[in-house]
Amino acid sequence: MRPFLLLDFDGPLNPHQADGIPPGYRQHEITEGKKTWRVLLNPHHGAELNNLASTFDLVWATSWEHGANRLLAPLLGLPELPTITWPDRRPVRRGSWKTQYIAEWTGDRPFVWVDDEAKETEFTGEHQLVYPVDARIGLTATDFAAIRFWAAGKSFADKAFPTHP
Repeated sequence: MRPFLLLDFDGPLNPHQADGIPPGYRQHEITEGKKTWRVLLNPHHGAELNNLASTFDLVWATSWEHGANRLLAPLLGLPELPTITWPDRRPVRRGSWKTQYIAEWTGDRPFVWVDDEAKETEFTGEHQLVYPVDARIGLTATDFAAIRFWAAGKSFADKAFPTHP
């Protein structure tokens, strides 16, 4: 069974808490109707994600919901992806408000969940990897390597592979 790669946008792909524009990123203004957003995108992320699509089923797990396909995927060179929708924000005692929806949506499928708000302890199964990303930095080459490493069935503990920069 192919694993999912669940992608949050703000934080991992758009380092929205960065001071200025980080190296490798470009600023884009996205307008839809009367709303305009400033996002920072790294053009290499689209290529990295398209490469990972040979191993993973890519899925948007972002509060942009279907807007990610309309507004963001074209800028990254991504095809239209399945999207997890969030009917409401369920109150939680700890962790991310997305956790319950992720669990329901993925069922028994293995997955990597890339998100700046998620905690590594959200899911503890060996076929699940919660991969927090610093929203000041976004995804790095090290992060993409760690995701590929996990997909190859390697244990991070076996090689002491760094999961975060």
